[in-house]
Amino acid sequence: MEATQVSIQSTPCCGPLPDLEIPMVNTMVACLGYEHRKLSGHVMRLALAATRLAADPDATETHQRAVEVWDEIRRDLWSHLQIEDELVFSWGEARRAIPSSLVESLKLERQEMHKLVATLPALLSGLDREPQAAADRGEFARMLLALARALDSHVERYDREVLPSILRAPFNR
Repeated sequence: MEATQVSIQSTPCCGPLPDLEIPMVNTMVACLGYEHRKLSGHVMRLALAATRLAADPDATETHQRAVEVWDEIRRDLWSHLQIEDELVFSWGEARRAIPSSLVESLKLERQEMHKLVATLPALLSGLDREPQAAADRGEFARMLLALARALDSHVERYDREVLPSILRAPFNR
């Protein structure tokens, strides 16, 4: 058996690695797509629970279900947004894969989500008071509905605009 001589024409640090970059981009997009499908399921359940709570703020079981669904989303949301920050914003901005107008829209969307999420702990602590006021539960339901809309819009924008832009990026050099 004859050994074939392999010559390296460039080192990994001196230029792009298109053979590695394309699978990395595909994996990143597939991962975020999976995360968005999972988040969409949570968002639908959150919207349903919040709608039911808004319709009947006195229903204890309905309130408990809304809190449980919010807890499920809360556990996954920050890690999901961190993945997007690192993989989408960092990589996408470095490669100019995402138009600047879209990046600005995404940043505004992110600020809105942060603002909504920041109000929820205060509302939840208000709900721990005895007796629990229907008005407090109604406000909690409205904030959950606003968050569900923001998250749904987030997933839709990523799936429609951001992820396709990233998939095209390695080929647009």
